[in-house]
Amino acid sequence: MKDKKLLEVDFDFFSTRLFDEVVWINFQKNLLIQATSLENRDVLLSYLDKVSACDFIKVIVLRSSLEESGHKEFINFFKVIKSKERNLDLHRLYNVYASLILKINALNKIVVHSTGGDVIPLFLNMSLACDYRIAAENTIFRNSHLDIGVLPIGGGPYFLSRKIGPGKAYELLVLKKEYSAAEGIQYGIVDKIVPLAELETETLKIAHHFGRVPAKTLIGIKRLVNFSTKDLKSYFDFENQEMFRIIHDNEFRSQPGS
Repeated sequence: MKDKKLLEVDFDFFSTRLFDEVVWINFQKNLLIQATSLENRDVLLSYLDKVSACDFIKVIVLRSSLEESGHKEFINFFKVIKSKERNLDLHRLYNVYASLILKINALNKIVVHSTGGDVIPLFLNMSLACDYRIAAENTIFRNSHLDIGVLPIGGGPYFLSRKIGPGKAYELLVLKKEYSAAEGIQYGIVDKIVPLAELETETLKIAHHFGRVPAKTLIGIKRLVNFSTKDLKSYFDFENQEMFRIIHDNEFRSQPGS
């Protein structure tokens, strides 16, 4: 009906499709650059509010763009910040991701994350905020922040320390340059691995499986599971403070480009 037509949109930042009780959100290419736009943030959050108000929608799928250039794009982004000595884009990027992750955490829908290829910390952290995570076999999680001496903004330390404990969180955030989807399963940050060619089909199967559960039960269980994340906003305030303490430090500014 009318509401269903309004849920299928195509913007520069993302596009959507509707599969009965499931909304599928595809993030477009150049996601890192797109995410520095506050206008894009407002469009996405407004769309999620619209979905939240639709009783017939039970599940949202977030599909990261399957680009191979994410790691290089991340490195180049911080090179520009160093060279120009201006942090407006970083402030915007932080604002957009903090707002999105807080929204995902609070949504009255189950959120499934679907990804493959190279995954930089920002996109891993977005997946950690989701309720279920599916990765293609070719997924490689890259700790790009280690190459440039910054923090993995987007809530990674927050979610990982709660999901797998501080010791394992240090392993993933500090001791590994990269790790595979299979390792992600072992650490408990990936819930299911599928062949890349079957990623969409298998993601929809899981989404529809969630969708068969009564809506009030889904929402109630999500609220209970996320009860321990009530301090997430305070964490983001602290993360922001720590990130910009590094960015403004002369040692960071004087480091040679990676």
